[in-house]
This record gives sequence, structure tokens and C-alpha cells, in this order.
Amino acid sequence: MDLEKLKQEFEKDLSLIKEKKDLENIRIKYLGRKSDLSLFFESLKNLPVEEKKEKAKKAQSLREFIFESIRKKETLFKETHKEEILDISQPGILKETGHFHPLTLVLNEIIEVFQKLGFEVVEGPEIETEYYNFDALRIPKEHPARDMWDTLWLKSKVKSQKSKLLLRTHTSPMQIRYMETHQPPFRIIVPGKTFRHEATDLSHDIQFHQVEGLMVSKDTSFSNFKSIVEDFLKVIFKNEVNIRFRPSYFPFVTPGVEVDIKLKSKENKWLEVMGAGMVHPQLYEIVGYKEKGLQGFAFGLGVERIAMIKYKINDIRLFTSSDIRFLKQF
Repeated sequence: MDLEKLKQEFEKDLSLIKEKKDLENIRIKYLGRKSDLSLFFESLKNLPVEEKKEKAKKAQSLREFIFESIRKKETLFKETHKEEILDISQPGILKETGHFHPLTLVLNEIIEVFQKLGFEVVEGPEIETEYYNFDALRIPKEHPARDMWDTLWLKSKVKSQKSKLLLRTHTSPMQIRYMETHQPPFRIIVPGKTFRHEATDLSHDIQFHQVEGLMVSKDTSFSNFKSIVEDFLKVIFKNEVNIRFRPSYFPFVTPGVEVDIKLKSKENKWLEVMGAGMVHPQLYEIVGYKEKGLQGFAFGLGVERIAMIKYKINDIRLFTSSDIRFLKQF
């Protein structure tokens, strides 16, 4: 190989380099493992010792020349093509960040208020048994109250399953589940998703969120319930709310009531936000309580209903629509 000719070719190629990124290509071409110079070094092993020593010295000198020339060219590029300077005084591009869903915001606020009132937060299963969802709550088969809950029943592959499975229609089954494993006094709330097989419209959906409440002791009274509910609703709606209690019926409480609210800021209609009442004494027997004189209240409130009133939302389906225009408002 003519080393002098190889040097001239290198110098010509190097002179044509106009951008720093092309230096890597020329380095590979002349110094890479498969370059002519590297192959020349490989061929020296077959030459006599003296000839090998002489040609190796010239080849090494050319290698050092090529390496140094590339380095100098790189330095020249750095000096003549300075990197773009970041001006930290310039305003940056504001990146859009994520945020909580409106239901999450309302649910977190509800939980916070009740925790300050001394309630513990517990959770229950969304797939429930017929026993806990109905039977233990004094809603046996053929009971007319079952018409209140349009149930989504599930098929079970477990043949030994004694109680049919379903998607829970309310969070009330946790009243029984919790009392089976805990002794009074206690006060709990149970946030969770519930399901009903019904047509969707502006105010109804097939799935929605509830917060169940339960407080049991020997001295709990209906007055306690009224005080706690009024404190809760006044905090959630910033004291701009009127509250009323009216008689109602739920099989697992007696007496039963519904809680209605009306915002003071507008001439709104009364809206029902909560079903409640004093825990039916038979529930204490069902869970095996032996202590006499126990009293308690239970309630269930709709998170979507609270959010719709609080944020003036007129269609419950917006919560699950994934409409960015809607979600960006919160």
C-alpha cells in the first residue's frame, strides 16, 4: 500500500468536511477496524522483521497524523460553530399538566370532612353476594323493596357458591360486613362505586359512586345524625345551602329519612342528596351483637349528585365521557 497516497486522500477528504457530524464518518474510514490503514497493519505480520519494523513505523506515523488532524478539525468546529446559548430570561413554554377528575375532587373533599368529624374510611368489594347486598339488610327475595335496585347479576363458575353474586347496587352491604367483625362504638364511611341496570339519562347512569356512613354506640341519637349531616353539607357548599329532612322508607333503617338541599344563591328546587335513618334493631341481631341498648344511624350519599350541584353540571354522563373540554374546567 502506498502510505503517501493514502495520506493525500485523507487530507483531501478532510478539507471537504463542512459539518462536525461528518468527522465521525472520516474517522471510521481512515482509522476504523476495516480501514485500509488497519488492514495494512494486519498484513505486516507476514514480512521480514526489519522490513516490518520500517513499514510499521511509517504507518504509525500516518495514524497519529490522521488522529491529530481530525482532533484539530473538531476543535476548529467548536470555535467557529458555537452552540446555541440558552437564554434563561426568556419565558418558557407552559406544558399542560394533568389534574384530578371532578369526582375525585369531590370525593376527596367528602372524605376529608368526615375524617375531621372522627369517621374512619373503610372499603368493601364491588362484587357482592345476594346475602350481604339484600338478605342481611332485610330485603329477602320477593320483597317489593328489591324493585328499588335494578340489579346486575353475575354468573359464578363455583358450584358450591351458596349466595348468588352481583355487582353491588349500593354501599350498604358494608354495614353488615363491618359490624360482623367490629364491636361498637365506631363511626365509619365507605366510599365506592355501585352499579344498577337502568337506562342512562341526564341524571341516571349504570355506574355511580356512593359514600356509606355508619355510626353505632349506646348513646347515638337521631340528633347526632342531623348535626353531623348539617355540618357536612354546610362545609361542602360553603354555608350557602338550606337543608331539610323528610320521612322515607329503607328496609334496613327505622325511621328512614331523605335529606334534601336547596342552594341559597338561586331559586333552585329541593334536591335529594342522601338516604338515611336509624339502624334497624334486627341488623344488630343478624351480625350477632349481644349488647343491649345499641343505637346507630346509617346514610348513603351520591357523589355524582353532590358534584353536579356543586359545579352546576346538568348531565351525569359528562363524568364518564372523556370530553377534554369538560375535564379542563376543573
